[in-house]
Amino acid sequence: MLLPILIPVLAVLIFVAAFILIRTSLFMRLPEPVEPAELPEVDAEIAAGHLSLAIRAKTVSYDDQPPDAMAFYELHRTLETLYPRVHATLERQTVSDFSLLYRWRGSNPELPAALFCAHLDVVPAAEDSLDQWQHPPFSGEVAEEQVWGRGALDIKGQLIALMEAAEQLIKAGFQPERTLYFAFGEDEETGGRRGAAQIAALLAERGEQLEVVLDEGGAIVQGMLPGVELPVALIGIGEKGYLTLRLRVDQPGGHSSAPPPSTAIGILARAITAIEDHPFPASTVFLRETFRAIGAAASPALQLVFANPWLFGGLLKRRLSADPKTNAAIRTTTAVTIVRGGVKENVLPPTAEALVNLRLLPGDSIESAVEYVRQVVNDRNVLIEVVPQGSWEAAPLTSPDSPAFESLSRAVREVFPGVVTAPYLVMGATDARYYTGLCENVLRLTPVVMTREDLDSIHSVNERISVAGLGRMVQFYQHLMRLWCGGMQPQSQSAPAISEE
Repeated sequence: MLLPILIPVLAVLIFVAAFILIRTSLFMRLPEPVEPAELPEVDAEIAAGHLSLAIRAKTVSYDDQPPDAMAFYELHRTLETLYPRVHATLERQTVSDFSLLYRWRGSNPELPAALFCAHLDVVPAAEDSLDQWQHPPFSGEVAEEQVWGRGALDIKGQLIALMEAAEQLIKAGFQPERTLYFAFGEDEETGGRRGAAQIAALLAERGEQLEVVLDEGGAIVQGMLPGVELPVALIGIGEKGYLTLRLRVDQPGGHSSAPPPSTAIGILARAITAIEDHPFPASTVFLRETFRAIGAAASPALQLVFANPWLFGGLLKRRLSADPKTNAAIRTTTAVTIVRGGVKENVLPPTAEALVNLRLLPGDSIESAVEYVRQVVNDRNVLIEVVPQGSWEAAPLTSPDSPAFESLSRAVREVFPGVVTAPYLVMGATDARYYTGLCENVLRLTPVVMTREDLDSIHSVNERISVAGLGRMVQFYQHLMRLWCGGMQPQSQSAPAISEE
């Protein structure tokens, strides 16, 4: 009697299973294999010594005080001394106070230029953490096959690798077809308004056309994506927006012996709780693109889940929301970072305020985020306002199907055999966002293999980069400059690798 019922049920189950498997197989995008590139010889120890000198220049950006001008001038002089061919061949211009813009003129002025970014400034090393450093943060010590110090990874290592690559290419007689820029901002760590913003404005004023921009952002990581064991180069195709809101409550003051039902602090506390209890809606669209590109390098279970959000979407969002790092990749985040209120224990506070920092997922605007917070708080006693000079929209996205992304992906796989590449949404802020008005192809990658420990050292203690990793960065940039800018191109490579309009 059950057979007539079971047959159609089994048929539906078989159909659903087949549908899931087909979607999973179509979801995976496997890259074409590439041959490892023939890389130039690089003396990584010399590059490490140069980075050591750069780290010793204490080019610290502070939120509440001006930078040390002499430290930036010291770094400028160090670059001039270490890279004489670059400074004899390229045009250098100082922008604002300390930012540097180098132009390496190409032989074909009709080609739009390529721009490589880094920044000269670093974050401070907290005084109460100095005893935790294995080597002092501004010593630039080269020890245990590492270069130690503030900026080794963020991002003086990239600065030195770019300059090393250019110096060696000039020595080898390389002349680019496409004009090449180096843009080194002075204040990325405090927003980039005096550095990258002014460099971008200068280029726009000149009417400069850019084909591609490459800045910091992603890295080559291993064991840090769930279900993925192979090393993955996460190429940033965009970055989240930035918004700080001030929540303010004004109430009559008075003596604490006769308090109202809620003080200003109590009202503010409820607003904060409401924000934390009502996170922004989740969207897995960006992580889905990352895992689709990773393909068979991810576990079959993960591919199954990401390929079929219609069935596993709820489960996927719950699992990703449980980890702060993956949670940040699927939604606009809120973080209450500063709270002020009260002056004395027996005085009712007339004012209480909090600052809430939001990182905006593409698709959420400043306007829509403010409205969402207003609805969540739902209290007329709470004034909500945007903090001026501290907010910007999410950056436009570069297509992972663009020739620029594909050529960068190929270059990574040619220089780092065994690495897979994937598009990635950068959680933090970079100078790259200032160039999106000049270029459709703005990408973010620091080409170095980083462990979890390496990543945790950025803006923290014991920041360092391996000597071997620095040497490979130099090789990578030489290879990429040849690919993107033409010129003395190896016959085994197709040139140029990005469009020539």
